[in-house]
Amino acid sequence: MRVSDRQERMLRAAADINGETLTGFVLGVATERAEEVLQRAQRIDLRAEEFERFLAALDAPREDMPTVRRYANEQSPIPAH
Repeated sequence: MRVSDRQERMLRAAADINGETLTGFVLGVATERAEEVLQRAQRIDLRAEEFERFLAALDAPREDMPTVRRYANEQSPIPAH
């Protein structure tokens, strides 16, 4: 990974303060950030009014969608693994 001299000095200083290697420090911080991003991507935040509309849509009679039905019945162009 390429970093500027300033970034390297900062990262090394922070790693030293924590008693970690530079690699350990960077991996630890990157892993924490990755966990935050993944958690945020898996969560949907809705206000109460939006949640009520969502529930109403789930409870509503299903809408006929012929185009979706046609594509759902076709063979996928993406090969299975």
